[in-house]
Amino acid sequence: MKRLMFLALAVTAATTVFAAENDWKMFDRRLGMFIHWGCYSVGEWHCQELWRRNLSRADYEKRFAPNFNAAKFNADEFVAVAKSAGAEYIVFTSKHHDGFCMWDTKTTDYKITNTPTKRDVIKELAEACRRGGIRLGFYYSNPDWHCSFSNNPKSSHQLPMQPGDKPDMEKYIAYVKAQVTELLSNYGDICCWFWDIPTNIDRPEMDELVRRLQPGIMINDRGWGNKKTADYSTPERDYAWAGGNKYIECCDATGVQSWGYRRNEDYHTHGYFTRNIDSYLATGANYLLNVGPKPDGTIPDEAKAIMAKVGSWMARVRESYRGVENAPELVGKVTHGEKRTITRRGKTLYVHFPKGIEADGLSLAPIKDLPKKAVLLNTGRELSCEVTDFPWSSKPGSAAETYLHVRGIPADDLANECVVIRLEY
Repeated sequence: MKRLMFLALAVTAATTVFAAENDWKMFDRRLGMFIHWGCYSVGEWHCQELWRRNLSRADYEKRFAPNFNAAKFNADEFVAVAKSAGAEYIVFTSKHHDGFCMWDTKTTDYKITNTPTKRDVIKELAEACRRGGIRLGFYYSNPDWHCSFSNNPKSSHQLPMQPGDKPDMEKYIAYVKAQVTELLSNYGDICCWFWDIPTNIDRPEMDELVRRLQPGIMINDRGWGNKKTADYSTPERDYAWAGGNKYIECCDATGVQSWGYRRNEDYHTHGYFTRNIDSYLATGANYLLNVGPKPDGTIPDEAKAIMAKVGSWMARVRESYRGVENAPELVGKVTHGEKRTITRRGKTLYVHFPKGIEADGLSLAPIKDLPKKAVLLNTGRELSCEVTDFPWSSKPGSAAETYLHVRGIPADDLANECVVIRLEY
């Protein structure tokens, strides 16, 4: 009876209940696919090549956009790669810092339909997403290195002034509003809006415009003075969670060196991603995993392989994220140095190890109950369990404390994958 009361108390103390599987909300511990693609892919080096290599705007624009020919682009393949990873939405870079527009905008001639590609790839992607049952969101850069009146000394990632530049922030804000209006009026339902590089200028009408054009859209906190009013924060790579917003979406790239396509890129391991993804999803956040397509419009084989391996793992462990609540009061003392997170659904517990495990058996104090079954979700294998005392839980002259002991974990076989164990009560 005492042990049953322990579990009942854990249910009432748990936090952050999320929606059921069939109730689609933007933030429900979801995996998404980020796509960094633009004319910068022609350089095969970095999505910020213009700035990082100190190129002149004139030289960059003469060499890159005229040679951008995405003849092999297939929007349905992009959606298929997203689905192979278990992603449920795509966030696409409509305009990165170089100011090059990936849609047929009326605001500038610096756009994909004026290159050898001659296609509105955002239109094609929006249609493919609808066919494939994937939601679509847009990334939009606040810095614009092509625009001669965009320079903002209050912000970062600003291109040094070029010949003929005449900064005019009011004129630039009107330009941004026109582009935002096109993107959020012409491509159907958009689930999220990802501003990039905070402007440090308070203009609440920018988010108001986004919400008016797309009611229900989620907006991140890198916009026009919207750190406290946005819906979610977007930490990237290994940076700490930023901001105090209710929701979190971590983003990271398959490539180590660049978000856009890079020849001879270094790619992260499967273990890196499964552990990183778990560390966010298990604690209630979303995760956005980026690929950088080649200039011909194809996704590199290495990135596709990463997405497929992540998808295989996600298919095996996804139940531990959906319709669950966090149970931090059950984490307790960690005896082998591993980090541990616990989620639960009713009487089922899921034990996550986002930093890996260091032994083939684990003590799961403070859990004292013997489950009906313990299953390693990674393989479907049933694990042996016992409730017992441990040398560290026993002190001379007092009764030993007993806790759940799970054994038989193939730790070496799973050294490059995040481990999740299901305890059925």
